[in-house]
Amino acid sequence: MSQPDQEPTVPESPENVPETPLGPMCRHLRSKGMYVYTDGVDMGFDHDYDNTIYWCLKTMKSFGPDDDMVEKQSCCSTERACYQPV
Repeated sequence: MSQPDQEPTVPESPENVPETPLGPMCRHLRSKGMYVYTDGVDMGFDHDYDNTIYWCLKTMKSFGPDDDMVEKQSCCSTERACYQPV
């Protein structure tokens, strides 16, 4: 006898996981897209691509003063020690 096809089980995501509070972007966050001029349409940080490279003006590297990676999501976290809103 053959067994009935079973759907693979998907692990459940943990519930009640506290979300990191996000604020405006950090004043030290930079990307190359900020320096590209367009036809007057403000593209801002809302239209990022997967390959966007960010850096911190405090360290001038891809990691911040707290030795954590520089990226849009984490550099908008109000819990990050080096975060300073715009």
